[in-house]
Amino acid sequence: MRLISFALVCLLSWPASPALAADALGVVAPVLEEGRVRERPDPAGRAVPVVRRVQDGDVHAVVQREAREGFTARMLELDALARGLAAPSRREPTWLYLSPEDGGFARHGFWLLGEDGERYVDAPYIDLVVDADSLADGSFEELFAHEMGHVFLRRLLPSLPAGYSRAPHHAFTITDYPTAFDEGFAIHFQLLARRLTANTRLRAIDHGFDTRPFLPWWLSHRDRSLRIQGVRANLFVQAQRPMQGVADALAAGQMSPEFDATRLRNGQQMLSSEGVVATLFHRWIGETPADGLAAAYRPWFEAMAAMQARPLHPDSPLPVLLLRELHARDAAAGQGAIGIFMDTTYGATVDPALPRQAGELALAGATGDIETYVGRLKPARDALAAAREAVLADPSRLDAALGPGLWLLADGEQGIAVNLNSAEAAQLSALGLPGQAVSRLLESRRSGAAFSGIADAAARAGLDAGTVSRLEAQAAAMRAAGVMAVLLDRVRRWSGAADRYP
Repeated sequence: MRLISFALVCLLSWPASPALAADALGVVAPVLEEGRVRERPDPAGRAVPVVRRVQDGDVHAVVQREAREGFTARMLELDALARGLAAPSRREPTWLYLSPEDGGFARHGFWLLGEDGERYVDAPYIDLVVDADSLADGSFEELFAHEMGHVFLRRLLPSLPAGYSRAPHHAFTITDYPTAFDEGFAIHFQLLARRLTANTRLRAIDHGFDTRPFLPWWLSHRDRSLRIQGVRANLFVQAQRPMQGVADALAAGQMSPEFDATRLRNGQQMLSSEGVVATLFHRWIGETPADGLAAAYRPWFEAMAAMQARPLHPDSPLPVLLLRELHARDAAAGQGAIGIFMDTTYGATVDPALPRQAGELALAGATGDIETYVGRLKPARDALAAAREAVLADPSRLDAALGPGLWLLADGEQGIAVNLNSAEAAQLSALGLPGQAVSRLLESRRSGAAFSGIADAAARAGLDAGTVSRLEAQAAAMRAAGVMAVLLDRVRRWSGAADRYP
């Protein structure tokens, strides 16, 4: 059970407004016992909260106004679409749980206290801190939109697997396919909220009129900014530059907000980046107006629901499978989406030579070498166009450059998970590999194809038998440790009240 915050008590004790009609958004708050949230095991034995329905009070009135008139109304329309596709006969509201202490994530299941006792509600819900600031400045509708993305996926694709990565996820880090797909899909709804919001304060923040010094440097603020501006600029297809002055090599690489346009990520890295996945969905939906969202998302939601019949696993390239499903259902829509995918990723999942060629062009452009840039521009365009046409003719080629997930675990069960096909130098060094071996592995992967297995990586990098044996043991340790059933960073990273953090 969790301690209740004074802020939530104040919110729920605001003067009551007249009760509204039947709500599309069901608002619940925790039942308290001696200042703590009452919890009870669900049918699977997990501790979940006992809640009561909130149907009056100022906070309820403002939230319901958002649900009727704000961008939140559009998200509820999309949730009705998702519910209809997933369980047509089931009728329930979209649930919002007024979190007493942290919030900012999607959960499943709670006990609802009513006149007849407690009944278990087997449904997803948004666990979110709601206060006057977050309602006033638009961060409520932005964060609610993000978390609803997770809810849509849980409704449409309940078999979405967990991934092997242990890295904390941010818009700029590389994790694994399921984490990136889950988070990237959710992130793109934040950009949708920014584009369609009527909230003047959120619009001002989006246009860069937030002048508070120092706070933008804090990790959660940096992540919030990058997940908007970086997605719009397609920043995350680029490789990260390690941060200067950071002693921890892993942190210097994984957490860096600096990118190098002259070195693009490979296909596996791109599909393991929530920023890249968010950019794809952002571009796929495009400039759809508010009243056209349900029609625009329907084919995507239907394709996701159809993916439920596929045997998904932690290394399933989910955006590629989604594109194939969309193409199979609607060839014209699928071809348009595949074209955007190819242009956004520079063909990295199809041919490893394409992002290398793009990086060489970017280098000439960055230095203002007009002669070299012009000389390389047409060949780069022609190569990408030829690859695009080949994939449009045969979508099975979309993942031709992707290798298998070669996951190894360093430093014990709670250690560092490393994929040989997406790791950079710091991760490979964490496996205990010497510098020369790391360099050979990276150069072989960048100049050729993805590794087909540990033996292939060892042969191409010239690793000795003892090193190969250690890598195989680390692969066995990863299989024994298994996937991460719960994402490591599913707590609030930012909110309208983020001035309190740190």
